[in-house]
Amino acid sequence: MKLSIYSLFLFALIFISCATSNKNNQINTSEKSAEQLPYLTFQKENLFPGDSSLLRPEDGVALADGRVIVADQAKGLRLIEKDGSNRPFGKFTDVGFVYNSPETIAAPNGLFLEHDKQHLLMCDIRSGKIYRINIASEKVALVYDHPFGVNAIYRDKTGAIWFTQSDRNTDIEVNSGAIFRMADIESVPETIADSLFFANGITMDQDEKTLFVSESMFNRVLSFDVDIISGKIKHSGVAAIVVVPDNILIDTKGRLIIASPCTSQVIAVDFKKHSQQVIFDASTSETKKIADEWFRRSQLGLPRADLFSKMYGPLPGLLTGMFFSPDGRTLYIANLGKDILKLDFK
Repeated sequence: MKLSIYSLFLFALIFISCATSNKNNQINTSEKSAEQLPYLTFQKENLFPGDSSLLRPEDGVALADGRVIVADQAKGLRLIEKDGSNRPFGKFTDVGFVYNSPETIAAPNGLFLEHDKQHLLMCDIRSGKIYRINIASEKVALVYDHPFGVNAIYRDKTGAIWFTQSDRNTDIEVNSGAIFRMADIESVPETIADSLFFANGITMDQDEKTLFVSESMFNRVLSFDVDIISGKIKHSGVAAIVVVPDNILIDTKGRLIIASPCTSQVIAVDFKKHSQQVIFDASTSETKKIADEWFRRSQLGLPRADLFSKMYGPLPGLLTGMFFSPDGRTLYIANLGKDILKLDFK
């Protein structure tokens, strides 16, 4: 079988990573997990709500009562009921949120359900604003206005907020990505790490002792040893190698779940079993060729933004993330289109 450019490069990266690292969380993709996870593919019947009523649902969360809240470029957030009916969610106009294309372009991006299950954090990758939303009252508070766009956000059990800056809103090739930490809602952010090549998704393991951050333009997810009390971190290594990793999360089994826009896939990394498995795949023969071309250009430092509009195939838009229902039995796929996907995950 002829190997693609990406496959050859991935093999080389894995070989180097495994040979040089002494960390327990390094992944050997040649090993198989004893627990075979579902392998899901795109089906039109999985479009949710299915009426193209969403606008750029880049990320989302599922509530215990079955409702779903997703990012919405025009309104801030949108609430989707179990039957698919939906409406704008949150009093964003009260805090000055405006979407008036082309003069004012908002881009709600990362969304995080706090540990109390009563509040959401949402960040805007264009304006740099971070909002906190009370789910019951829908009251919205502006927490912080960052000078540059904020891509993804996480709040730990101490109340500290961690977020990523992908770049300085200029050129995604410049290594101006960074990780910031706010000790609490009223604190001034502290730079935790910088000089990253497009810092993207952010999350922590279940014990909140390891911080994970996607470094999209280096095709890897970084891991850091972290002390959430002091906020101190120590670079730990590469947790996973995935083409252009975007949003990430830790599932109920402690697995690292990674969205890969370039391949239209979602990957599960099991640190305990040292395995890596595709759990959702919407790639086609054509998008695989485009992914190879992306990789070729990235290695040569060539422009590749023109490939984005072609690489998501049958999906409503470029795959950016995923989230689960609280019981883990439903998987939602977020993207930059007008519908999300809702799939049984059993």
